Amino acid sequence: MTMILRIVMLAAGLCVAVPVRAELSCDQIVASAQAGIALRDQGAPLSRVMAETERPEMRERFAPDELALIRQAIRLTFTGEVSVHEVAETCAERRGGKKR
Repeated sequence: MTMILRIVMLAAGLCVAVPVRAELSCDQIVASAQAGIALRDQGAPLSRVMAETERPEMRERFAPDELALIRQAIRLTFTGEVSVHEVAETCAERRGGKKR
């Protein structure tokens, strides 16, 4: 397993104890965005980080709409369009106003 995939999977909260297709949490989305930024800072291009989210391991763990949210959070924070803080706030607002 590549280092990038490990980081993205760990950031998404993919421990063995977590059931497949568990509901994606705001913490997982934020952690994925943070992992993308860390990889960017290590020199990984966005295309490589995004390619890792397409791997079978990710597709098995998340529904297509959940992967889309993870990818969007990674892309927006990787490019600096939004901050991780903004991702966290937006997610919390959409999930009933609960803050992380």
